[in-house]
Amino acid sequence: MFLLKYAQPLEKCKFISRYKRFFVDVLSQDDSINTVHCANSGSMKSCLVEKAPAYILDSQNPKRKLRYSLELLYLEDGFACLNTARANQFVEELLLKTVGKTKDSIFIERHFPYKIFEKWQSVKREAVFTKETRFDFCLSSDDSNKKCWIEVKSVSMKLNDNTWAFPDAVTTRGQKHLSELIKAKQSGDDAWLFFVLMRGSEVNEDILLNGFRAAYEIDLKYANLLEEAKKMGVCIALIIPKISIDGFSLRKFNCLN
Repeated sequence: MFLLKYAQPLEKCKFISRYKRFFVDVLSQDDSINTVHCANSGSMKSCLVEKAPAYILDSQNPKRKLRYSLELLYLEDGFACLNTARANQFVEELLLKTVGKTKDSIFIERHFPYKIFEKWQSVKREAVFTKETRFDFCLSSDDSNKKCWIEVKSVSMKLNDNTWAFPDAVTTRGQKHLSELIKAKQSGDDAWLFFVLMRGSEVNEDILLNGFRAAYEIDLKYANLLEEAKKMGVCIALIIPKISIDGFSLRKFNCLN
């Protein structure tokens, strides 16, 4: 079952290069070189493989400066989604299946055997925690002042020896989110960090689960804060979608605490 489906077919081409963070050149099937938008502010370390099969999405907006966007690359471990917005969209659909009046009991039984989020009734995006901090999602209930704060991180970096890691560059923003999740937990609320593994579509999920870790060699402060967050009761989960050119479904939701 697709939780997130592409509204139209993706167009296949070949990856050439990425530059200025948000620009990617691709070689189309007619041998023309086109520049497309890349919705990824990270380094995309380990993903930038020249001539790798690439899949782009037509915005169908002729007025947009870059009409097409990069969605997928096909790499050594299968499809990788480089549009980081898809991780949040995927999580939103996942939460809507498990929270409130729209929840799907069959989906919960199959993918959430412990019904982790059944007590919550509503989902809010881009929720304000403090004046300086927003989290990707906030879950709430009508009969309680307690809330559940959720931050989502899209994972696309693969290291050697079947290791996938986050972050792919030093992330002061990510460090701040971890510190704020700790504060949320200390205030009495629930706090979650979802790592969405947006690659590895052809790797066994047990290998993915065992191979994921914080990239301490890239951002040691983040790795240390992640361990502190675990000790303070922030719940850490690895979400493994099944990625295809048609969309995304859920393979595994696993708590790492």
